[in-house]
Amino acid sequence: MEAKTLREKYPEFVFKDFSFRIKDKKTEIEFFYLIKPNLSFRTNISISVLPKKQIKEKVLKNLLLNLGLVEMLNYWKLTCSPKIKIEAGFLEKEQLKFWKKLILKGMGQYFFENQIDFKEKNFLKIETQGKRDKIALGKINRKEKKCLIAIGGGKDTPVVIEILKKKCKKLAGFVLNPNEIHQKILEKAKIKERILVKRSLDEKIFELQKIGFLKGHTPFSAFLAFLSLLLAYLFDYQKIAFGWERSSSFGNLKYKGMVINHQWSKSKEFEKMLKNYSKKYLLENVSIVSPIRNLSEIEIAKIFSQLKDYHFDFVSCNSAFKIKNRTQRWCNKCPKCLFTFLCLFPFLPTEKIVKIFGKNLLEDKKLKPILERLTGEKGFKPFECVGTPKETKLAIELSLKKIKEEGEKLPVLLQKYANRRFS
Repeated sequence: MEAKTLREKYPEFVFKDFSFRIKDKKTEIEFFYLIKPNLSFRTNISISVLPKKQIKEKVLKNLLLNLGLVEMLNYWKLTCSPKIKIEAGFLEKEQLKFWKKLILKGMGQYFFENQIDFKEKNFLKIETQGKRDKIALGKINRKEKKCLIAIGGGKDTPVVIEILKKKCKKLAGFVLNPNEIHQKILEKAKIKERILVKRSLDEKIFELQKIGFLKGHTPFSAFLAFLSLLLAYLFDYQKIAFGWERSSSFGNLKYKGMVINHQWSKSKEFEKMLKNYSKKYLLENVSIVSPIRNLSEIEIAKIFSQLKDYHFDFVSCNSAFKIKNRTQRWCNKCPKCLFTFLCLFPFLPTEKIVKIFGKNLLEDKKLKPILERLTGEKGFKPFECVGTPKETKLAIELSLKKIKEEGEKLPVLLQKYANRRFS
């Protein structure tokens, strides 16, 4: 079905309500949504530990409301309804502006892939129907300096952890939908304090998409950010750390006059927006940091190459997590696999990097079109968490230098670049 048809048939999306309760020694959260007239949805979130502090109800509700707002995009995208009604709580005008900007910027890839004209008149109206009340700002206990790190499975996480070990007295990690990769990274990092969060989307999403409702990318890092703010309040973390690197601020292409950025919710623009919004409307004294913000992908790869304990316990491939046979960690077919391989290649022995990935990706002719997109030679940068074309070219130059110095055979994918200078 086309977006225009769905927008006409389903003109209103409603964020109905949310709930919070302690059950079976876990913290349980639910969000309730409705696409009028009759499509209802529910998200379940379970947090592995219980708060040890007294929670102020109004502060908690405010944090849950905002987490629910970013969660709703997983359901709103099904129909791209022109009106969003918030019945779960009240938002000020400035808050509504923030959320509209987050939706337009964070859903850019979705608009492009579904050919949706987000610039059309009256494209999106957001109304708040909740009871008007004074914003309940939360405060973090500053006595014990604690830092909460968002734990992913890629090379960025160990780099962030090792940087912060030198700056923070006490580190804790939080993981969304943990798997064995996350567990091994936490073990290698010797992080004992852990918050494990399980989140289940309503299965109806996938059923509806099978019959023609819209699919598309949502700003996942924004969800993690608002989740981390809730966790910071519940468990008194003064600092929240993410692995948002410099290249995440660079977009993929332009559509309808706007730069479309797959990684927008990791960008410097989003980080600044989040900090300002949190200080004014959520938690007035929590710090949000990204220790690798000013580092390039090549610099991050070089640092990671020195963290030998993690080399066989990380994975940057999204596709691999969908593979039933989990003995294969890398699909070795996607842009993330190739880009990660290429970034690490100059800094690790070839034999070792081939062992990590299971094959030499630079010898795979089928990956040539992907490499040409990564370098910017053809098409636009893939919609993945990969670096800029400039970073890819630098990785190629450094790889060629290593091959020459080591006297290695020139791999298939790099042969055309042997006598070329990008800079």
